[in-house]
Amino acid sequence: MPIAYIDVPPGIAVDARRKLVKSLFSAIHGAWPIPDTRVFLREWSLDSVSQDGRLDMEPVRTICNIVAPPGVTVDGKRRLAKEITEALVEAYDPSSEDVPLPSGKVISTKWVLVFIHEVGLENAALDGTLAFENPMVTEVM
Repeated sequence: MPIAYIDVPPGIAVDARRKLVKSLFSAIHGAWPIPDTRVFLREWSLDSVSQDGRLDMEPVRTICNIVAPPGVTVDGKRRLAKEITEALVEAYDPSSEDVPLPSGKVISTKWVLVFIHEVGLENAALDGTLAFENPMVTEVM
């Protein structure tokens, strides 16, 4: 039932995709051990993405949107975000960028965003059955 939509630059090999989706599945299923974890890779060409108001800016920055039920602890979300980021960095090898903050501190980033969208079980259904009434969900949560 958890779904991940991964927006990425084009071009990694099929073997790297297989490794990536296995790593993503492992991280997501570890947080929500519900059957039917889906991962969608959506590739975006440079002329289809604007970053900071600029088109054709390399590289396309990676974004992961997860849609899943509530209930994972903050520590679980930290682990999930770390594992997803590590898998995406390994697959796409984005370069680091140093970003100066107003305080004078400099932060290094690879610009991998992870968003966790929690959807109440009353707002999701599988095969016409609301998730809070579906034993595939309720027995593992």
